[in-house]
Amino acid sequence: MAIQWSLVIFTTLTGAAGWMLASLAYAEVKGIQRNAAFPATLIAIVLLIVGGCASVTHLAHPERMLAALGHPTSGIFTEAALVGVTALFAIIYLIMLKREGGASARKGLIIIAAVFGVLLSFMAGASYMMAARVSWNTILLPLGYLGTAIPAGIACYLACVCVKGDASNLDAFPKLLLAGGIVAAVLAGIYTATVSSADAVLLGWVLAVIVGGVLPAVMGYFVGKKPESALALASAAAVCAIVGCIAYRAFMWVSMSTLYNFFSPM
Repeated sequence: MAIQWSLVIFTTLTGAAGWMLASLAYAEVKGIQRNAAFPATLIAIVLLIVGGCASVTHLAHPERMLAALGHPTSGIFTEAALVGVTALFAIIYLIMLKREGGASARKGLIIIAAVFGVLLSFMAGASYMMAARVSWNTILLPLGYLGTAIPAGIACYLACVCVKGDASNLDAFPKLLLAGGIVAAVLAGIYTATVSSADAVLLGWVLAVIVGGVLPAVMGYFVGKKPESALALASAAAVCAIVGCIAYRAFMWVSMSTLYNFFSPM
């Protein structure tokens, strides 16, 4: 089955944005990295907007998008609503940062944005679960969507901290990146193992599991050991994690090829 790149980009960018917001929520609650909060939030909002725009291009015609949004039970409606709500709370949080609003209000806003953002990273995969497509009709699929987005968001936030924040005090973020990479590798690996596809080795095991999960985890470990190289390591981890996200989502689409071959005309 042809890879729907618009949807791959949409779920990759919004997933990374959701976990960037989760990282911001952690920092806000801990009261750390205030200098990095504004640029990191701005980047997350841009990722949400660009990702949302990419999803619209998949429907080709504006009237199809509007028709889909007219059905509240559809996956498209759920995803659009989550993108909108997440972006809204992130924007309000950004305004509060600019105006130096109260700490309690800021915490509440970014926590809500993070909850919806993390939920979006899962629901973007859950929308594909359907009985007609065997390799998609499993909870392992959206869990992999969520898992592969974790190191992408944390690494992007960590890179932002290294540029605009206090790189000498990264708190628990190196450990969180390490843990996120492990989670990504495990969840992507479990899904890959359940799908019989010729593309499993490259897209699933090599790119999604190793590049998207194992390498960010290793880099998270070394960020904690070598803080002077934190920016380079975090940036490399972000690139690897995003490649892993894209590969996992592309693998989902091509995993249907084996099944469709049974229905090809002789």
